[in-house]
Amino acid sequence: MANVRNSNDIVLGSGRMFVDGGDVGQLKDDLTFEHGKEMYELKAGFPATVVLSALVSEELTLSFNLLETNLDMVCRLMPEYDPVTENAGTATVADELVTLFDSVHTMLGKGRVEGDATVTTVDGTALTEGVDYYLDRLNGTIYRVPESAKIADGDDVKASYTYKTYESKGFGVGGGTSTDKTFRVDFYHKRRDGKYRHVRIWKGKVKGNFSMAFKEASESPLAVEVTAIADSTKPAGRQLMTVMDVPAEAVPGGGW
Repeated sequence: MANVRNSNDIVLGSGRMFVDGGDVGQLKDDLTFEHGKEMYELKAGFPATVVLSALVSEELTLSFNLLETNLDMVCRLMPEYDPVTENAGTATVADELVTLFDSVHTMLGKGRVEGDATVTTVDGTALTEGVDYYLDRLNGTIYRVPESAKIADGDDVKASYTYKTYESKGFGVGGGTSTDKTFRVDFYHKRRDGKYRHVRIWKGKVKGNFSMAFKEASESPLAVEVTAIADSTKPAGRQLMTVMDVPAEAVPGGGW
């Protein structure tokens, strides 16, 4: 015999997530909040039984998969990553160290070359294009003229040139410093009675490694695990997370 008291409390489906107020986009597969608790248990008597159980530590984690790997959102989740923005136009580089070969086209560090370039030996002796080296401006490569008397195959040279830049944005990884910056997570699950179950993590940080896959024959969701950091400004018992049933008016955009 069924004993369902309120079918609206039966959770079906996922929902939408916001990080610092920004919609993360489509989620993939399961999303799980887990409150881990470590209990201290004191046993006494014979046979020994638990006479005291006390919470000694706790941890809250959130695991989910982003179907859309938006680079701006990755930067929100990983504040230690350095945002990179470039504008369309040109820029210059001076004395880039490049190795010249007869049979191999060496890629310049900045790619496509715009206009003239100056190439010298490491000690400053000027080299002549077409006599000592060839420059493929479109592909941004340089290689040695086999008959050059000033530079030998496999020697290093210094190249100064103007290169083309493109409108682009993303982030850089490595060599930065750790940060104590956190982000707020809001997850909304739509109930069948028109209300929304709202789960909020006040302060979150991504836990573990960052892994971005590119699969041959299927989509590549971005797996993310978040650890909640206790917010001491909130009342005791609410410092990691709150779970509330709220009306549509309390949801970004008035719900969906």
